[in-house]
Amino acid sequence: MKTPNSTELIKVGALTLGGHTGLLWGPIINPIDGWVRKTGMVITHLWDIDAEQAEDFAEKHSAEIVKDYGDMVGKVDGVILSDFDAVPVFKHLARPYLEAGMPIFINRPFAFNLNDAREMLDLARQNSTPLMCGSSFEYVKEVEIIRNKVKSGGQITGYLVDNSMSDYATHGVHGLYFAYACVGGGVSRVAYLTPDWKNPNGVVVIEHLGRDGGKPFYGCIQEISGAGTNAWIKIYGQGFIEQFVWWEASAWDRDVFLWLPMLLKMQEMFQTHKMPETYDNIYEKTQIFLAGFKSHVEHNGAPVALSEIGDWTAPTLEPSQYESLF
Repeated sequence: MKTPNSTELIKVGALTLGGHTGLLWGPIINPIDGWVRKTGMVITHLWDIDAEQAEDFAEKHSAEIVKDYGDMVGKVDGVILSDFDAVPVFKHLARPYLEAGMPIFINRPFAFNLNDAREMLDLARQNSTPLMCGSSFEYVKEVEIIRNKVKSGGQITGYLVDNSMSDYATHGVHGLYFAYACVGGGVSRVAYLTPDWKNPNGVVVIEHLGRDGGKPFYGCIQEISGAGTNAWIKIYGQGFIEQFVWWEASAWDRDVFLWLPMLLKMQEMFQTHKMPETYDNIYEKTQIFLAGFKSHVEHNGAPVALSEIGDWTAPTLEPSQYESLF
């Protein structure tokens, strides 16, 4: 573990390059072509199932390719596991690092069933492994503004969110995580009404338990697409709180205001071994995601209680190329 004031760069292992690491986060962490260094991290090692993609990244960013997915244990300070295509096997890819107690970021949506989620979280707890599962929407500066306003706003009576998405599993989950970061948990049921989870549009309704003796309240997340829909939230209570989140002025704007805050939070965890949220938070976010998914796929949009998810497994867009490894 490096001390917070260390001038030595934190060594990071890229465990898969899809899901943003190869094209978006990698060039920020390992700046090239005159890019300014924005983090205290450097990707020194990597593994990906696609040998050609791995070789291209390694050459551009001066990183070392390891032979097996678990071979970065002891060689780096933290690991980023990001490929959406690998979600069904996240528990296998992450296992060597969870067992070794190495800080690891696991991309949304974390798991397609609760058994996999529990397996990873139990391993993390047993080995005191710092673990982070996040959406970039959770770490934009506006979230802290909203949280501070919520603290002084009295009882929440409801909220509205919109979120630009493609399919529910990879980008629809942004809105769920954004709402969770702003409002918090204590969720009882989730409903997701849409013609097709693979495309916008749709709506997710989240039922929260009452807080401090208050009544239950409901959140509504519009899963839509198009310009101007990155994220927006309106929270009702004593009056209302409204916040728009925008980062599309330029590619630089997106890098600095969307990607960078979450990367810096990863860096902090890799450096200090302190998690930005609890294991229970990660589990509840996964439950919310899966309850909504099951609502659409199995119940035609009717609410599903978190206690009713059971051993149900969510569908995938395509068969995972990683499953052949296990």
